[in-house]
Amino acid sequence: MKKKYSYLIILVTALFFGSCADNEYTDIYPNPAETSKASCDKLMTGVFYTGRVYTFNSYWRAWTWDNYSLGVYAQTIGFLNEEGGIYAVSDGYADDRWMNFYNTLTQFRVLEDVYSKLDEQEQGTYRIFKDLAEVFVYDHLSQIIDIWGDVPFTKAGYLYITGDVAGSYPSYDKAEDLYAMMLDRLGELYTDIHSLNGNLNGQAAAYLPKQDFINYGNLDKWEVYCNSLRLRLAVRVASQGALAAKGKQVVADILNGNLSLATDNDKTIQLLSNNEDTPNFFNPDDLRTGYADGGYINAPQAMINALTQTVAGENDPRLPILYSKNAAGEYKGLDPEHETYREQYDNTQKPSAERAYSRIDSSTVSYNTEFISPILTASEVAFLKAEAYQQGWANGDARQAFIDGVTYSAQFYFKENEISPSSEGTKLDYPGDAAVAAYAAKAWDAATNKQEAIITQKWLNFGFIQSSQAWNEIRRTGYPALYFPTDGGAQLLKSVPNRVRYPNSERSNNTAYYNAQVQTMGGNDDYYIKIFWAKN
Repeated sequence: MKKKYSYLIILVTALFFGSCADNEYTDIYPNPAETSKASCDKLMTGVFYTGRVYTFNSYWRAWTWDNYSLGVYAQTIGFLNEEGGIYAVSDGYADDRWMNFYNTLTQFRVLEDVYSKLDEQEQGTYRIFKDLAEVFVYDHLSQIIDIWGDVPFTKAGYLYITGDVAGSYPSYDKAEDLYAMMLDRLGELYTDIHSLNGNLNGQAAAYLPKQDFINYGNLDKWEVYCNSLRLRLAVRVASQGALAAKGKQVVADILNGNLSLATDNDKTIQLLSNNEDTPNFFNPDDLRTGYADGGYINAPQAMINALTQTVAGENDPRLPILYSKNAAGEYKGLDPEHETYREQYDNTQKPSAERAYSRIDSSTVSYNTEFISPILTASEVAFLKAEAYQQGWANGDARQAFIDGVTYSAQFYFKENEISPSSEGTKLDYPGDAAVAAYAAKAWDAATNKQEAIITQKWLNFGFIQSSQAWNEIRRTGYPALYFPTDGGAQLLKSVPNRVRYPNSERSNNTAYYNAQVQTMGGNDDYYIKIFWAKN
């Protein structure tokens, strides 16, 4: 039966109103005190709903941001060596990602405020809704930090609550401090969610499945989401930087403590497009309008190489459902190292019968209106475990975790291919776990650098579905080692950057704190400043 979700959306720009005066604010927006009757369950759904665009593989997330913008930096998408704009990111796209997070945060601040005003008994009922929304917010906060570095958080998102426009401009928090806070807080949230699991009172137990369109009220999966996110963040900081020791300790606590994680694809945290609830939140045709109609779907040669050259004489089992062959019956991608812009351009202009490059498979992705949008997958968790075991941060079998990661990844992508109603592209039966595991074992045994093998497979798994996460791995570890051409015609970005500059809306509207932040960066909002967890 189709569900009717109730959610409260606070229609307010999260951080600031530019030149909006106090009296204008009062005229346009309702008195924040009037939100006291809002219920926490609906506000939780409002948090999820506001952040849905960058949670589902929507057109705006999958196409304009993760691929068209960050996918070039991760080489998860083919791109042309066109001088003057190879590495440029649209400020409008960056602004949309930025503002979506801060509008989501505003929703959460209202939820916090309403919850704080409840009596003790009511807080016992509604605590679970606050906890789950907080996990979701930290997922997106970490993404924002990984793109920009230091960001406003502890002072951000309170305008709707206070009504104080002048006092609403937020200062910046250090990225290291926010990561440390999230690592601690996610541990506390897991403990609290675990204590509530199976012990919700009647109202909460009744409301939660109706209001949670991520895990449908399954608190076992919320425990998995919370712990798996915490493990992702802990591994990210464990390699180097100010939080390395803390990251290693958290990794050990999670893995040696056998805490709930996404240990198979039934536990993968994902959003579905193949149920009756989807139209409430997401247009399932979004992928076609990006990948197929957008024309920016040619394969990158780096990914083709990883799928065809990792095991001598064998192609990766995922290759035929990820990419199509070109007109010559070959797998070939855009190659920034060995092709000139003129060669690339001419090749992309050829008619379909002479198509030079492999493309993202249309059945698996482009025309798949039942596409599953991953949030945290079993494959990613397996590779996190493999790295932790290989580095000695926890006790376990790195080889088996690596094999599991490749196997779960193949299962996931073949499932995407299987459920697609499209007759376009390639439809293939899954070759079976044994065949995939045998391939993965060969890949592991052949690798002289085990960390490189792990991260390369993790990068492949993220691919064109989670390109921003793939970029994180490249910056954090240096793997896979990719060739990026120098853009001699560019004014600002002549080579691949380390971060994205703060968007224009932030520079214009939060000017004083933006300027103060830039001073801490040496006086320049530089694309080449590394995030604190990045490899030197």
